[in-house]
Amino acid sequence: MAKTIITQGGDLVNYANIIAVFVDDELDDDENVLGYNLWGLDVTNDNILLGEYATLDEAVQAKNKIVDWIDNEAYAKVDLSEKAGDVS
Repeated sequence: MAKTIITQGGDLVNYANIIAVFVDDELDDDENVLGYNLWGLDVTNDNILLGEYATLDEAVQAKNKIVDWIDNEAYAKVDLSEKAGDVS
């Protein structure tokens, strides 16, 4: 079974197409931090928005959730629409 990441927006992303995940600040025009985005870089060098978070801690928890899930490979999907830390 292919492993699937369900983004906060409900999009399905095959994890085999993701080569990196990273957190980046979302800034306004005055360089004020509005929030934090979790991105996946895919094999075509496109960034896929996986989730938007109010705090850096929430974004890092979601990133760690994906990394742990891929390392563990015990589950068929990871759902980022759920609270950080819930893996199914």
